[in-house]
Amino acid sequence: MRRYSPVWFALVMAVGLAGCGAENPRERLPVSGTVTLDGAPLDQGSIQFAPLVREDSVGSGAMIKDGKYEIPELKGLPVGKYRVRINSARVDESAPPPDPDGFMTGKPTIERIPPKYNRKSEEVVEVTAGGPNEFDYEIRTE
Repeated sequence: MRRYSPVWFALVMAVGLAGCGAENPRERLPVSGTVTLDGAPLDQGSIQFAPLVREDSVGSGAMIKDGKYEIPELKGLPVGKYRVRINSARVDESAPPPDPDGFMTGKPTIERIPPKYNRKSEEVVEVTAGGPNEFDYEIRTE
């Protein structure tokens, strides 16, 4: 009868258990929605969800394209409340040309979204286990 070493046994167990971990340990959920700007789908931008309670919580975000955003489950949000911030910048064509010394390599940008939707945002959403976690935004610049 052949004896197997403890090292061999440990190696076999490690390989066997490698696939036993949870795929979604934070129980993240998919999040999606639409964003319009003055009645039209927002062509490009970003949306961020920052947790209101910081204890072992995570935030997430996505790019907005053609008025839609989607955060897949594995990058999504755990159940909880989140502050929402939406940004979309455009190049300031009226700005002077870049700095000849090379400190500024491109024209500055202007934020198209009003501050109440980003840096001064008070928009809060709640992600729930029952979903659907779809959050739509109709932004007005007026």
